[in-house]
Amino acid sequence: MKKYLTIVFVVCAIFFSELGFSQMVYKEVKAKIEVKEIENLLAITGTVENLKSEFKNISYKLSVFKKNKTNSNKSNNAQDGRVTLEPIQKVELSKTQVNFTKEDEIIILLLIYDEHNTIIGKDRVVFGEEAKDDTGQSIPVDGIEMVGIVANDTKTKLGNDFYDFFYAQYSKLRVHTTKIVTVQEELTFGRTTKITILVDGEIIQEFISRPDEDFLKYMAEDSASKAFKYFKDIEKQNKIITQY
Repeated sequence: MKKYLTIVFVVCAIFFSELGFSQMVYKEVKAKIEVKEIENLLAITGTVENLKSEFKNISYKLSVFKKNKTNSNKSNNAQDGRVTLEPIQKVELSKTQVNFTKEDEIIILLLIYDEHNTIIGKDRVVFGEEAKDDTGQSIPVDGIEMVGIVANDTKTKLGNDFYDFFYAQYSKLRVHTTKIVTVQEELTFGRTTKITILVDGEIIQEFISRPDEDFLKYMAEDSASKAFKYFKDIEKQNKIITQY
């Protein structure tokens, strides 16, 4: 019986390990961020390469998150669009520039989506000093990297207000993850919108927005809690896999 249980745990470990890697490896397109440093300026170009021998309709979002490590000032900007890729074709999607000093921490993020708005490619580049722990390993500087990246894909002021509320709540939880959390907003019939919180394309929470600040704050807190639980569940699963 004990031998049987051991085999079951090993099979489960292999299954979940392969599942985890399949979520990280993108085989349809290759997203790539190219950066040139020109004195105190970063010239950024987002590119994508179609890895398939077929036409592919994609959308993209190139985001730049900037934080000053001295005064904690933060800013972010994003460019997005749609394009049709020919088979085995590489194209430039977007270009942008950002000032950069030794006091800045900058995270550049490129996300590629398919026709169903699922992430099928991503790339991430970080600029800024890193602290060292006692073993000499690099650890992230306190700030954006410590709490993970939250991409803003909202369309209206109301959606952006929710993003701000959610980001504030999520930051307090100090989630350590390289997974990308996205706050997405879609227009619906009438004057409402649907807001969705996703982690690497997986839906964690979605609801119809209301122009009510208390409601948005409540949903931001509830959504942050669900995201936190999601990451805790992954952490527990990884511990089980490691144990067996």
